[in-house]
Amino acid sequence: MRSGNTLDYFFSPRSVAVVGASADQTKGGYNLIANMLESFSGPVYPVNPGREEILGVKCYPSVRDLAGKVELAIVFVPAAAVPGVLEDCAAAGVKAAVIESGGFAEVGEKGKELTERCLEIASRTGLRLWGPNCTGLVNTDPFIFTPFMRAPKAHERLKPGNLGIIAQSGMLAAGFMFQYVLSGFFQVSKACAIGNKIDVDEVEVLDYLSRDPRTRAVVAYLESIERGRDFLEVARGMRGRKPLAVLKGGRYEEAARAALSHTASLAGSDEVVDGALRQAGVVRVHDFHDLMNLGKAFSLHPEPFRLNSPRGDGVAVVTVTGGGGVVSTDMLRESGLSVPALEKRTLEALSGIFPEWMPPSNPVDIWPAVEKRGLTVFPEVLRHVLDDARVDGVILLPFASRLLEYFPFEEVGRLIRESGKAAVSWVFGDLRFFGHYEERLREFGIPVYTDLRSCVLALRAYLQYSRAARGNRD
Repeated sequence: MRSGNTLDYFFSPRSVAVVGASADQTKGGYNLIANMLESFSGPVYPVNPGREEILGVKCYPSVRDLAGKVELAIVFVPAAAVPGVLEDCAAAGVKAAVIESGGFAEVGEKGKELTERCLEIASRTGLRLWGPNCTGLVNTDPFIFTPFMRAPKAHERLKPGNLGIIAQSGMLAAGFMFQYVLSGFFQVSKACAIGNKIDVDEVEVLDYLSRDPRTRAVVAYLESIERGRDFLEVARGMRGRKPLAVLKGGRYEEAARAALSHTASLAGSDEVVDGALRQAGVVRVHDFHDLMNLGKAFSLHPEPFRLNSPRGDGVAVVTVTGGGGVVSTDMLRESGLSVPALEKRTLEALSGIFPEWMPPSNPVDIWPAVEKRGLTVFPEVLRHVLDDARVDGVILLPFASRLLEYFPFEEVGRLIRESGKAAVSWVFGDLRFFGHYEERLREFGIPVYTDLRSCVLALRAYLQYSRAARGNRD
């Protein structure tokens, strides 16, 4: 269903031409046409003047030969040929073009001249441009997959989800798709590699995703934010409504020069960027791994959580290891969260579960109680902890072993879901059992990580977003 936004021509075109389609399986043009023919539901037209057919489909010498038939063109030809292709697209009534070719402003003056020619054509004709120097985009509903890497049966492997991804670096965005999305780490609604963003930029894409009902959260890697005020206005509109996490590259001069060399982007003052993003409610990270881990967290639970404490930062740690509780406390405090003493009534209730020789506290080390009464104490302890008014979120630290076969997943998941409070988990031990534990908690929207730092990062982001949502209501 079209929204009337011109970006619909990129995300939900009725027909597509692949300009630069190739029959050579070692070329990106082959991957593009193979992916599109296999996964796109509408008409797909290969364009290559040197071929009569590709993969059994008639090939056209020029987009002009497809007048009135194509809404979106995917362009993968040498940079010098791109302006001519865009003229052909405009003449044929094409509405939008994804330029995946490199060799533009990122390579110097000659590339800048090509960029200006492309922009002049777009301005004169109304043709919308995505890129160049990118891998394009992915939409899982309706399905379109434009990266020039081969992804057999992508439409079957990429299940529709709720996470939007924006990446300024083309190859990086493709890496996101292959490493995380195709592995099932999370499920996306739309993934967008915007490259040099000579026309469509991060502000327009973010605004589109902020209005997209299928997108419930967004993560973004950006090397420059050139329309800063507009970006912050969109981000503020998302505050407390849709989570937004940003990895902003080019924080230092050397990194900014590197960004210029491959996407022609200049970074602004990092101190100014950091403060502005924070005020707009954006969760900022400094590592790709962290960005993807927040993508996992928010894709599993994009809604704000119920906060009880005035500051909305109280965390309880339910652990089978005293050492894990100690390190968790350090990391939580370092991240700006609190590990409050539990209420008197909570401690009294836990005293009836714990051995007489071990008074309960936060972190809640339940291993002696497990040894005394078995794994059934886990949900019993958790229920009292979640009822505590000082607790806004919990970290679960179980041990991975065959004992997880007897872990009370249903009861633990139900308690957390009914509490409305944030929960994340770190599991350590025998990682052969990690997959089973993660899969079962995923059913209840609880992210599981193999490192404690990621747990703290995700919980902090959950609570930050929930405080913003509470502020919207107040």
